[in-house]
Amino acid sequence: MHTHLFRFVTRWELPHDLTTVWNSVGLVTQYPQWWPGVRKADLLAGTELPVSVGTKVHFVIASPLYTLDYTTTTVDFVTGEYIAVKAEGDLHGTGKWVFEHTPDETIAIFTWEVSLTPLLLREVSHIPFARSVMGFFHGRLMARGEKALRLRLMRQISKDAQIQVAGEYIENLHYRGAMNNIQVPNPGEVASESDA
Repeated sequence: MHTHLFRFVTRWELPHDLTTVWNSVGLVTQYPQWWPGVRKADLLAGTELPVSVGTKVHFVIASPLYTLDYTTTTVDFVTGEYIAVKAEGDLHGTGKWVFEHTPDETIAIFTWEVSLTPLLLREVSHIPFARSVMGFFHGRLMARGEKALRLRLMRQISKDAQIQVAGEYIENLHYRGAMNNIQVPNPGEVASESDA
């Protein structure tokens, strides 16, 4: 293995259904809204959802010491199982999301096998200490992403629950209003009408 090649494996454990997690990972242009460190994610070709082969996305990823600018292209996928991409630009190599679902959670495993193309970063990537620092920044980026996605999905569940409660409250008001508009005859009036 070349010393400039990096291989990272990250495991996210999210207490949500597979469809929710798949859609969150698939909607790449929304990453900058919730994922700290993802500065840009612009769709250049193809579609996000449904995932499609040939989809191209331009990323700008910021770390405390350097910024990475690269493009990913989706090369293969099976809905609900995995998404495979190739990377070109400051990063060159492959990435793959693999999804596993249990009754309680969805596990998303991301494997990144890439080398750095910027000359300075490529040169220092041979130095063990520098490699450790780069690995730390990647781990930090991914950990912050998992934490942020957990928070985003919890807020979405809370928002959906509030909408449901509000909807039930409005339906209840409509029901009560309808009941208030029903004219119930006075027993005395019913008696007088029958006497007539």
